[in-house]
Amino acid sequence: MNILMLEWDSFAHEYIVEEFKRAGCEVDIFLWPYPDENMRENEKLCHRLSQTLKKKEYEFVFSLNFFPIAAKTCNDCSLKYVAWIYDTPFLLLYSQYTMLDTNYIFFFDKSLSCDFQKYGVKHAYYLPMAAPVNYYDKLRVSEVDQEHYQADIAFVGSTYHEVRQDFYRYIEGVDEYTSGYLKAIMKMQGEIYGSFLLEELLTDNIVQKLQHVCPLRKGKDEWETDAWIYANYFLARKLTGDQRKEQLELLGKKFQVKLYTSDQTPDLEHVINCGSVDYMKEMPLVFSHSKINLNMTLRSIHTGIPLRAMDIMGCGGFLLTNYQEDFLEHFEPGVDFVFYTSQEELVELAEYYLVHESERQEIAENGYRRVKSGHTYRERIDVILRQIKES
Repeated sequence: MNILMLEWDSFAHEYIVEEFKRAGCEVDIFLWPYPDENMRENEKLCHRLSQTLKKKEYEFVFSLNFFPIAAKTCNDCSLKYVAWIYDTPFLLLYSQYTMLDTNYIFFFDKSLSCDFQKYGVKHAYYLPMAAPVNYYDKLRVSEVDQEHYQADIAFVGSTYHEVRQDFYRYIEGVDEYTSGYLKAIMKMQGEIYGSFLLEELLTDNIVQKLQHVCPLRKGKDEWETDAWIYANYFLARKLTGDQRKEQLELLGKKFQVKLYTSDQTPDLEHVINCGSVDYMKEMPLVFSHSKINLNMTLRSIHTGIPLRAMDIMGCGGFLLTNYQEDFLEHFEPGVDFVFYTSQEELVELAEYYLVHESERQEIAENGYRRVKSGHTYRERIDVILRQIKES
């Protein structure tokens, strides 16, 4: 079976290629110019891809995340296009080309897969993320590295306060009433885990006020609502960043907390900013040598298990995460991982598991075994191949 894989700067690319090959597939690579080129309307890229597809008989084209131009080209060539979504929000999903019957789209967030099934996508499936446990098992660590990456509590991720991440600044020019309304609904959303309310709380009047200070420009093939964009890109990121900083600082006042990020955080006085870490070489060392690893999910991920959480457990790390519904379908809380539903509970659980070492280590081991036995890239690629064969 021949597969053409669109390669861009994505996570887990190497592991997926390896597992396709392990399953007996021959994988060719097409360098995919995302995000440098237009992924919606691009005749030159469409021509390049179609010419490549004519050179060999492929079973399907595969990519991490979904690209409309790839979907259109594959459909024109009567070829299946398989996409595994690990980002949300991901604006390119909301394209007229998403509806093509030649698409096979796998979503890591179950609520998102349900949404697109309702929208009319014929081949929309739920497929959570995975961890390369075999790779993590082979990592060898020196005593110096062990000491360097040890921490009571660690978090690897963005605070969304860097300029390139801060979309909220574009709507700060709204009137006082609208500004107060946005702060109020974000405060309410911040106290609720398990349900995303921001989009439905953006009334037509509020959306008009936002459009006035920050009008949205859409491509011809786009069909998402303005409320969806403002809620998921502007408000959810702002809320996530504010909550991460608030919760990290709160924990830092009581415990040793290390933050691994490229963001500058001068206002986090009680948190040790260790800078960014390499995903493949350093991140696993943080997860395996920290007593508690935090997952504070981006609020636009409505029910899904973030890749970070899978990696933490796959490294044998102890996972303390906010509540996300999809966890309960695959893992047992209090046995494989621990979740919190409020800021107060986060602090209480962190304090408890820092003291109760044997319980913490047992949960970390359980989570590791659960991921290794059923949540690796091997299992995920087998599911994809089987689903394509059966449909």
